Amino acid sequence: MRDHDTMAAPPRGLTGLDIPHRLRQAPRWMLILGGAAAMFLGQMLWALVAVWAMGPVPPGVPPMAGYSAGLQLLGGVVVMPFLETLVGQWLPMRTVRRLWAAPWWVAGLASVTVFTVLHGYTDRFAINILLGAVVLAAIFAIEAQRDGRPVLSTWLTHALANLMVFGLQCL
Repeated sequence: MRDHDTMAAPPRGLTGLDIPHRLRQAPRWMLILGGAAAMFLGQMLWALVAVWAMGPVPPGVPPMAGYSAGLQLLGGVVVMPFLETLVGQWLPMRTVRRLWAAPWWVAGLASVTVFTVLHGYTDRFAINILLGAVVLAAIFAIEAQRDGRPVLSTWLTHALANLMVFGLQCL
């Protein structure tokens, strides 16, 4: 019998204690795809619950409605996610970590607050933004802690989630 045959296999399944460890160990591409999927599916689920609980969404004009589809796609998938990553994740998290030497969860809370307030919603849409803010702050913190590429990973996650929303609107 070889030595590794006698060792106990690690427990299978996700427990509350090993999820953060598994997220920190996930490859970057998996973190980005999983984060975008979590944002998109979480926001869609909330939208369904909100319609069921509060009724249909009042009609409104999307902020970029006057622009071409290509410009909307460029702005909503490339430019705005990048700017929002800088202002909503990088700036608050780096500021809180450097000025106050706060733990990552405090920096994440600052990021979630800034990102959510930055969008200006006070109605049911604020929950959608909050859900996305939590995912993006977590991805930024994970990548920063492992000396990865927090801005790139967060930006790509946000861009991919927005791309899924644009794709859904095209159906």
